[in-house]
Amino acid sequence: MYCYIHIPFCNNRCKYCRFTSFSNTQENEKTKYVDFLIENIKNDSLTFEKEKINKKEQFNKFDSIYFWWWTPTSLHNYQLENIILALKTRYWFTKNIEITLESTLNNVSPENLKIWNELWINRLSLGIQTLKSKSLKEIWRLTRKEIIQKLNIIKKYLETNQEITKNKIQNFSISLDFIIWLPFVKPLETKKDIKFILDKYNFVKHISIYMLEEYYDYPKTWKDVSLKENEFEKEYISCKKLLEKYWFFRYELSNFSKKWYECKHNKAYWNHKEVIAYWLWSHWFVNQTRYAYPNNFKDFYENKFDYIEKLNKNDIFLEKVIFWLRTSWLKQDIYKKLNQQKIKYFIKNKLLDFNNYKLILSDKWATLIDYIIKEII
Repeated sequence: MYCYIHIPFCNNRCKYCRFTSFSNTQENEKTKYVDFLIENIKNDSLTFEKEKINKKEQFNKFDSIYFWWWTPTSLHNYQLENIILALKTRYWFTKNIEITLESTLNNVSPENLKIWNELWINRLSLGIQTLKSKSLKEIWRLTRKEIIQKLNIIKKYLETNQEITKNKIQNFSISLDFIIWLPFVKPLETKKDIKFILDKYNFVKHISIYMLEEYYDYPKTWKDVSLKENEFEKEYISCKKLLEKYWFFRYELSNFSKKWYECKHNKAYWNHKEVIAYWLWSHWFVNQTRYAYPNNFKDFYENKFDYIEKLNKNDIFLEKVIFWLRTSWLKQDIYKKLNQQKIKYFIKNKLLDFNNYKLILSDKWATLIDYIIKEII
């Protein structure tokens, strides 16, 4: 089973952020939030399908825990520890559990790295986004110099503590995020940034490349100083080819990793594994049903749900088409049920490829992936 822990607090909200997050939150509000979570975990009051869950052995074991959204490290380390200890009172942790902690580079320090290590956290996900100074300033991120300083802290820590890859902490890895279409980033500069990082820091095992899509809440003037739509495809493919040279393979359209370093938690979502979640605006997926918590504190503290959605066979089928096309391929028994005329059209235009009875998405997915899926289902 997989567990998602949603932390909605940020040290500093990025200029393009569209998600439910709160910056400059008072300490007493954070304390109230953490205490509420811990109490509910211990009392099992959020396990609304308790009888069903307890009948399944896998619901007592965690294969991964993911602390996310947006700055879990805005909490104190003792709060992170108390959350993990609370989870341990309710669930077993598997031997090779993956515990991911999302963090801003601001919170990277030798002291924190040591404490996170002691908390069994074996995967750090850090947002780089770009190394272009003008862009970083525009989106309210750290400077290029500060980013490099923080990565150097990680490098030094790992070089002097090589034992963390053994025994208690296995397959320790660092994942970095980049965003294409940020303002003031010129063609092929994202590729240049990734190459610089990989040449300098061999501890990076996972790279995510996301696209700044139009529904993000960012200034419309950015369009005039960003890549043009016809440049995105080349930008993405150039990054993909570079990563392949460094032995990173793509296991989802936006995610690349060294062998054995894929994110277990992400793969759980894409394969319809059952996930339990805690906190504001988080989602459970249990017994083919999604449960979504509200995105405001008042309703959340009253144990309300934003919605409950029972998925039928057709819903699951459609999600499989979406997830499998993004992660691998569609087998014959799946794609034969789709719009064959549209599939032939996309193959002809090299947006889809057909090989060995498998339908796969070509690298020209860039800005068309949602459109393709919508047309073929």
